[in-house]
Amino acid sequence: MSSNDFNKLEGLIFKLHAATSKASNVDGSFRKYHTNSIEFMKDLPTHLKRLEQGLRTAKVIHQN
Repeated sequence: MSSNDFNKLEGLIFKLHAATSKASNVDGSFRKYHTNSIEFMKDLPTHLKRLEQGLRTAKVIHQN
């Protein structure tokens, strides 16, 4: 695993966040049933950065 993998993952998370934001704005039932997941998505990038740093410290991932 490399830092490049985390960059790709961040890009996918951004796309997912954009899609869920759009769905939330145009579909009331999506917003009603997926509010908790949408809230979870907001914190995901922060947790991902922490995991990346921890894996880098443990020398599991390598800097590109």
